[in-house]
Amino acid sequence: MISKINFASFAAALGFFFLPWLDFQCSDKSKITQSGFQTVTGGGSLGEELEIQFGDRKNDESRGTFNAALYVAVALGCIVLGLLLAFIGLLGGGPPSPALPALAAMALILIGLQMKLEFPMEQKIIKLYQKTEVGGGAAVVDPRELLTLEKIRIVYCPGIYFELGSLFLPIGIALFAMRST
Repeated sequence: MISKINFASFAAALGFFFLPWLDFQCSDKSKITQSGFQTVTGGGSLGEELEIQFGDRKNDESRGTFNAALYVAVALGCIVLGLLLAFIGLLGGGPPSPALPALAAMALILIGLQMKLEFPMEQKIIKLYQKTEVGGGAAVVDPRELLTLEKIRIVYCPGIYFELGSLFLPIGIALFAMRST
């Protein structure tokens, strides 16, 4: 039973990588979204307005890519390895691998660390905004305060929280198994 839950948890964690994680909004309208996988590859999906404006331009500077989120890339590797170990444990029928909670914890910590340090999309938008404001002769102010004043914000979508929740499950199972022995 535990092997099935671990497998389902890691499979869900891998699936949640393809849901939107970040949403760059300006005046409460979505401009760019990124899934977990897109944070690893440095891509993003344009919102409706930007798709209409830049959809036909392939090599435009305004459609430049974001840097890859390296911590999330390593977390994805931990999740894939955990999924493989959970699948092997499911086929073998033996006790679950003790590495599964460690892999889930590592992935959870790495994604949390990336959230704390900001995703590359957040960093690039702040840098672009800072360049245009400082270049325009404005006083040097914290760019995050300017973003707030301009109603520009980066929102974490439910997909990232689903990801974190699915990674808690193997850890919780391991803690529960340790407590009951």
